[in-house]
Amino acid sequence: MTAGVLVVDKPRGITSFDAVQAVGRILGERKCGHAGTLDPMATGVLPVCVGAATKIAGYLAEEEKEYEAVFAIGVATDTGDATGKPVEERPGATVPEGAVAKALAALVGTFDQVPPAYSAVKVGGVRSYKLARRGMEVPLAPRRVTVREARLLSIGPDRFRAFLAVSKGFYVRSLPRDLGARLGVPLTVSELRRTRVGAFRAEQAVTLAALRERVRDGDVASLLIPIVDALGRFPQWEVPEEAISGVRNGRLSGPWLVERAAAEERNLALLVTSRREPLAIVGRDPTGIWKIVRGI
Repeated sequence: MTAGVLVVDKPRGITSFDAVQAVGRILGERKCGHAGTLDPMATGVLPVCVGAATKIAGYLAEEEKEYEAVFAIGVATDTGDATGKPVEERPGATVPEGAVAKALAALVGTFDQVPPAYSAVKVGGVRSYKLARRGMEVPLAPRRVTVREARLLSIGPDRFRAFLAVSKGFYVRSLPRDLGARLGVPLTVSELRRTRVGAFRAEQAVTLAALRERVRDGDVASLLIPIVDALGRFPQWEVPEEAISGVRNGRLSGPWLVERAAAEERNLALLVTSRREPLAIVGRDPTGIWKIVRGI
């Protein structure tokens, strides 16, 4: 199996880990990992790294993400979504369209967000959701997040749909708490679909059922996005043939490097061969020295 990134359309009701395991079984590939967790109730774009592409999963998870979320009005749950237990109910509660649009617009910017108690954040080495399930108070530190865009898509008597473009680390399930406080009504996320992770979009995504069919037809390779394309936002430095062996053995030196490093403004780059084969990710340390940070 050629290494690459498979854009999976995760179905509702399974964890991201379950989806990755399913992909591995379908492909007959043991080495698989995802780039950015989706909650079990969420659907949509889940980049699954296959083979050597697992080495770049962490970089892909750093990318901006887009969501479409439906918020039910009049009920709040302990998890922030429809899988939780109601903690506040106000039947018949409504909110004006203008107030919702204004509250969403006010989210745009960079701020500190407290993750929901039912999250994978570790507290004293234990996942927060495990502590919350035991009925324990979970003191979570706020995290710096950015919302580039937040706007109302539609609204009805008991729910509204919103579009969100957010940074890594943003929890949509924290929004019922934060938006609910702004609007003065209990809210919960009733539907959540991720439509983009970096350059990976829902239009590219394949369902698990469709993936099985492609495997049966012997047509899987075309679904895999090569590592060099998956890291398209990285500057790519071509390594001379005589320096490839050294790079593969962890050595980074030579006139070619001095020339490329001097012209590079960013702090990360992807080293490739003349045939666009990925070799390594290199980074500039605080002293300005370039080093190999991840071999591929």
